Amino acid sequence: MRLIQFILFFFTGLQLLNARAQEKSGYIPLTQQERQKVEQLLSKMTLEEKAHQLASFYPNANKRLNIPHMQAGECLHGVVAAGTTSFPQAISIASSWDPSLVERVSTVIAKEARALGIHHCYTPMLGVLRDARWGRFEEGYGEDAYLVSKIGVAFINGLQGRGKDRFGKDRVVATAKHFVADSEPLLGANGAAVEISLRSLHEVHLPPFRAAVEEAQVGSVMPAHHTLNGVPCHINTYTLNDVFRKEYGFNGLGVSDNNDLRWVQDRLFATETREETIRKALEAGVHTELAFKQTWADKRMYGPPLVAGVKSGKVPLKLLDDAVRKVLEFKIALHLDEEENPLGKEMTELQKGTKDADVNADVFFSQIDGSLSSPRANYKTVLNNPAHDALALEAARKSLILLKNNNLLPFKKDQFKKIAVIGPNADTIRLGTYSTQQPKHFITVKQGIETAVGKNATVLYAKGTDIQHPDDAQITEAVAIAKQADVCVLVLGDDDKTVMENVDRDDITLPGHQDKLMQAIMATGKPVVLVLLHGRPAAIQWAKDHVPAILDGWFLGQETGTAIAEALFGDINPSGKLTVTFPRNVGQVPAFYNTLIPGRPRMMWGTTEGATYPFGYGISYTQFRYGNLKLSKSTMNDKETIFAEVEITNAGKMAGDEIVQLYLRDDVSSLARPIKELKGFKRISLRPGETQKVSLPISSRSLEFWKDGKWITEAGSFSVMMGPNSEELQTVKLQLTK
Repeated sequence: MRLIQFILFFFTGLQLLNARAQEKSGYIPLTQQERQKVEQLLSKMTLEEKAHQLASFYPNANKRLNIPHMQAGECLHGVVAAGTTSFPQAISIASSWDPSLVERVSTVIAKEARALGIHHCYTPMLGVLRDARWGRFEEGYGEDAYLVSKIGVAFINGLQGRGKDRFGKDRVVATAKHFVADSEPLLGANGAAVEISLRSLHEVHLPPFRAAVEEAQVGSVMPAHHTLNGVPCHINTYTLNDVFRKEYGFNGLGVSDNNDLRWVQDRLFATETREETIRKALEAGVHTELAFKQTWADKRMYGPPLVAGVKSGKVPLKLLDDAVRKVLEFKIALHLDEEENPLGKEMTELQKGTKDADVNADVFFSQIDGSLSSPRANYKTVLNNPAHDALALEAARKSLILLKNNNLLPFKKDQFKKIAVIGPNADTIRLGTYSTQQPKHFITVKQGIETAVGKNATVLYAKGTDIQHPDDAQITEAVAIAKQADVCVLVLGDDDKTVMENVDRDDITLPGHQDKLMQAIMATGKPVVLVLLHGRPAAIQWAKDHVPAILDGWFLGQETGTAIAEALFGDINPSGKLTVTFPRNVGQVPAFYNTLIPGRPRMMWGTTEGATYPFGYGISYTQFRYGNLKLSKSTMNDKETIFAEVEITNAGKMAGDEIVQLYLRDDVSSLARPIKELKGFKRISLRPGETQKVSLPISSRSLEFWKDGKWITEAGSFSVMMGPNSEELQTVKLQLTK
């Protein structure tokens, strides 16, 4: 009897261990029968067919073995395909500080992707943004690792699904990118070398990826373009294997960034031969190759060079088999063979001509269309779902930030007879990068205001200036229009050329003659509201000093004009907050709130230290009053969780949302620690006169730091701070004991 009990106990333990292993991030939910199918397919493949499975964003079906095509796509803030829903840009939706909203948005993105025949999305971008000069700034979520982690996890959960719905029929594989630290490049240049300490790597840049693995079970990872401390990210076994796989538990798919395998040798000169590059990349767990607009036969490292390398013995066959196995596991987990056309539209057409077309076909395509995908029969119904548009509007509303208001806003709809809407972004489509070139619709600021006022006012319009090719005659025209109006709404910012991948800047002023236009409009003496639609922090200190009201939307998606008009006329109360610091000028870059304490007080010649707007900043049409900050316990050990508590009261006359933020500082530490670090936040809604208690947890994980190759906590005093942004904070003391 005892033996039977022992055996049952033993096998129960094995089942528990197996269940825990399956819960690890990157685990691909397959039955034993499905895993056997993977091995059977692998055993039947020729060497060339195996290599062909490693083509990403390229026809990768196998007609002979009935292996389906897995289509990749771009889904940063909406599927990059015609007629899809355009949500606020990444930096914009992060400004909502609302993970539940983010997850709902990415759930819709996944549904539209699958309807279009896209199964694997190259998003989210988890770089911790530290340089406003960087052209990819708009693709990230913010300058704080904790915030980026929370938003990133939510986005991944929406794309991939949770529990039994993980990789379901309306879900896709998410890709955490770019691994790692590409958001702190030398000179702010895209793809530039990154040289940072291991402590900075682990405390600043790796945490969002750690969360993506441990909390969201992210399915895929994409290495970055650059070298990290001298090692190209695509062959960096320390970051990809030692940290990401062994320490964090990632067991998913590795996909190269565009052309980067070839560039390990051709640009970074880190390898001597194709075979060496291929071997090192496969050893690092880069399973598939992404190369836009190139033939599989001529350009791909994982094409003929891989086949030749295996045949010569320079690339072990096991490395190839391991990579192919991972691809097949995902194709089966996603049930791609159950799609209406599992081989893919283009694959079917190609295979009519030649037996080997599925391997050697040269298909020209771009990253902004779905030419290789096979849309479902109901794709138009999915894309045109009114609920998707309603969610895009909700996201725009919650992402909009009020930076300044000298009692000018909100307008009354019958307050002004003539409203001038001026600026290069006032009446044109501004979606940001990695956006569809054919949105289902886009509401401009001018259109939104016209709809809001109806017959109550006349809307006048002038472009004012071109961002790319400014003409002072346009400014003269805009001034004349402004003089006719009772109030001016000035819409400035970026276009799709001034902030995008591979377009970095050495200046963060509003591009072109926009500052000149702003000063000319202000000189008319008319009340002015500045509306920003942009992709990187802009140097707007002059605007802060002189313009009565400032609304910041970053890029708000297809409902831009509607959300902004609602904010202008008080139909909504702006509630977003900055996820990055706004420097006064490029000389302050890199600028981020959680700096290390300097060894001496800083003195600036001719100016004062400090940013234009701090991290976490954003105001409201109402007033939120914070009560006294308290701790549930003033002493804790490293096994406990305590709570920081504060009561928030809406002391104004308008309902509104507040984002309460928790920061910590290690008062005395064996290593220098940041001045403060975000460790919690909560978005709450309050009616006028309503009070709500906010409790945010503090655990030993909140207090740890990286030292000597591991995460540790040290006993001692900590400052606990709560408030509406990173500067206006109450402080109490917490004692950590061991």
